[in-house]
Amino acid sequence: MESKESWEDLVFSAKTDEKIVCRTCKIYNQKVRTPREDPNEKCCCGRLVRCHSFDGICLSLNANNNNAGTTNSRQEFKRIHSTTVPVTIYGTLKSTGSIGCKYIRINNQLDAEPIYELLVKDCRGTKPALILSIYGGAKYFTMTEKLEKEIIRGIIDAAATSNAWILTTGINNGASKLIGEGISHYRLLKSNPNKTVCIGLTKWGTINESTRFELKHTTKDYPPELCHRQISDTGDDTDETIERNHTHCILFDDGKLSGYLSDEQRSALVGHAMNDKDEEHKCYGVTIIVEGGKNTIEVLQHDIDENRPIVFIEDSGRLADVFASLINQTADAKNDEQFVPPDEIVRKALTEFFPSLEKGEISEITGGIQMVLHKKYRHLLNVFRMDRDKSVAETIFKAIFTMKNKQNEINNSSEQNVDEQNQDQQHVKDEDRLLDLASQWNYFDGALSILKKRQHTTCNNEKIKELFQDSLIKNHPNFVEYFLAAGFDPFKLLGIKHVEQERHAILLKLYEDTFEEIPTSNRSYVKELFSQSGVITIKSLDEKLNKFIGSFFGAIYSEEHNTYTKRIYIDLTNH
Repeated sequence: MESKESWEDLVFSAKTDEKIVCRTCKIYNQKVRTPREDPNEKCCCGRLVRCHSFDGICLSLNANNNNAGTTNSRQEFKRIHSTTVPVTIYGTLKSTGSIGCKYIRINNQLDAEPIYELLVKDCRGTKPALILSIYGGAKYFTMTEKLEKEIIRGIIDAAATSNAWILTTGINNGASKLIGEGISHYRLLKSNPNKTVCIGLTKWGTINESTRFELKHTTKDYPPELCHRQISDTGDDTDETIERNHTHCILFDDGKLSGYLSDEQRSALVGHAMNDKDEEHKCYGVTIIVEGGKNTIEVLQHDIDENRPIVFIEDSGRLADVFASLINQTADAKNDEQFVPPDEIVRKALTEFFPSLEKGEISEITGGIQMVLHKKYRHLLNVFRMDRDKSVAETIFKAIFTMKNKQNEINNSSEQNVDEQNQDQQHVKDEDRLLDLASQWNYFDGALSILKKRQHTTCNNEKIKELFQDSLIKNHPNFVEYFLAAGFDPFKLLGIKHVEQERHAILLKLYEDTFEEIPTSNRSYVKELFSQSGVITIKSLDEKLNKFIGSFFGAIYSEEHNTYTKRIYIDLTNH
């Protein structure tokens, strides 16, 4: 999963090509000094006046003769107080596991494209087929252990099986900590720890000074004279740091040492991945809300504006439970109708699940909730309930199918005058992509309607063959059972001719591919059974089947070994 080039080399190339830059405060610069009687004078950016890293011409009109004048710490820090500078802080933080967290401090106003390109290059050019944004969760939110395990297992399994990226706030609390620790456990249990890409998107000013100092110190060739604290030893600081189990942490800088990142950067990154012009690649974005606060509504508004599905985890608390309750109350399943809840119902739900909100805050976010619950967005809203739904992963995939089916309905109704043949071709192409994703996730229910529609057609035989082979190799019994029960000929689906020698070659290749798909930790069982790395010959396969099943079982693959004498020989050899 990782690039052959190091993260440091990739960042260096990007900054050399001027694709990426950083941002910092320019009110003061390195040369400015404060009077001895007030060495802890602060800038409105949060830094000490004497501890700025900017080396250009500063804004402060009072900073003449390299001496600072009156303090401006009470001013409001604005965009004009910052400027772009070269990227200087990047590297890899060591963690307790085998994988370190790759970090970079970057301009918060940078377009998503160079960030996306950098991440894709670090993943050896593999683009994500799915981006899961996991947001919400106060610093110290709680939920049942059973629900917590289901969320972690569902999200990480979905990501690992679908070439997905996970996005969080990247901080060591709330939902990002939950996911980060889950990934750490996953790496210990799974044989391919590099598979899950988890990216934290946070603000340089959000993390505490100790973490910022560590990142500077870890950066290769960072100037030693700038490797110092920039805030007072007695000043207020947070306990927030990077969640180190993430594979990447993008630290956006607006020049200020405080505050939190808005949702603009996450939304832009997901949008760029989904709008990739590569015709051979398709990416879907799904947002999972775990608990969530009032600021989470900004995330929801961005997603519905961009037609991205959302999954609320019921019983995780606060905003997630507010939406789960309101969705259930305002949906008529019998008539498939929805309505926007009135103010009174929204306020009642907020009071029940969000008791910490004040009256003014309730009034403030009621309108935002009603907008998200508008009928035209309902196909994007999904609720996972543990006592009802099979898994979080299945709910995620169902959310994508619901969105795509609704999108196809809208497109079909609005493109009546478009060339019908081209429209049908595009529809088939969209279905093929969903079948691919269903195969990756082993989500049979999502593919069933498409398979039934294609069962008696001949125009999609190649796609059906590909899906059947993938189902055998990846051990997806529901798909295989469907193909056999529906009357498909396995010989035709596998492209097997009735010439025994050719049939054997294809079968051995199938066993070989299946062995490669097995996790490394489980391959030892195959080696123990076959005393080798998988099936080598048809004869060895017949011998093992005889041993595992019994002497009454004939050689099913080779006619040559299915004689009375040969079966006795195999039986005596095994027993």
